Amino acid sequence: MAAGGVTGTVKKLMDRSPLVEQVTRSTWGIGQKAVRPRRLLKYLSGTDMVRVMIGAGPTDHPGWIATDLTPTRPDVIYLDAGEPFPFDTDSVDRIHTEHMIEHVDYATGQNMLTECARVLKPGGRIRIATPDYDTMIRLAVGPLDPEAQALIEDANRRNGMAEDQLGGAIFVVNRMFSGHGHRFLYSEQLLTRCLETAGLTDVQRHIAGETDDAEFAGIDKHGNQIGAEWNRYHTLAVEAVKPS
Repeated sequence: MAAGGVTGTVKKLMDRSPLVEQVTRSTWGIGQKAVRPRRLLKYLSGTDMVRVMIGAGPTDHPGWIATDLTPTRPDVIYLDAGEPFPFDTDSVDRIHTEHMIEHVDYATGQNMLTECARVLKPGGRIRIATPDYDTMIRLAVGPLDPEAQALIEDANRRNGMAEDQLGGAIFVVNRMFSGHGHRFLYSEQLLTRCLETAGLTDVQRHIAGETDDAEFAGIDKHGNQIGAEWNRYHTLAVEAVKPS
């Protein structure tokens, strides 16, 4: 059976019962940890610049090592954001994580940011993209301008809403807070404070898909899944640096 087929079967088993999920995830993690050193060594031996994607899902990018809690390809290594990362201190040049941190609780997210700061080299950079809490609040309280209204209707349509529900911002807001496996949304102010608490500096906001760092060029891919315009509208993207 292909790797994708195995992963699909595992996910179906996990969806059926909390107990099955706990046992399956534990067994799966043990197996993935066992093969991780070999996969990681293969990547590290072939690059002079270490670039790590956290929560990659189906996304890959040339020159980057993809990590995920549930790897779906042989080139993806297992990484649990709540555990120590399998990288040495001061060993990583770039970290990219797109629409992942909202899928873990606040405490796990803080561990992730602390580990990112630890493994980055001095002068290394991290780019984080995640749904913007402030944008969701603006949509919730209104009023909506024509751009927001059109994007809401399109998002609701893509999510199979009925015709009389397409214009409802409340459906978009509820999905963002409690759907898609989301656990915690960040405002720009909070995410900046969390990054700085972890030991990172020079936090700068960017538009999704745009960057001043050539290493991050072309790496944002979430818009390919949900639509580029909606992704730009509701995504909070920031970059930060580990002090030299």
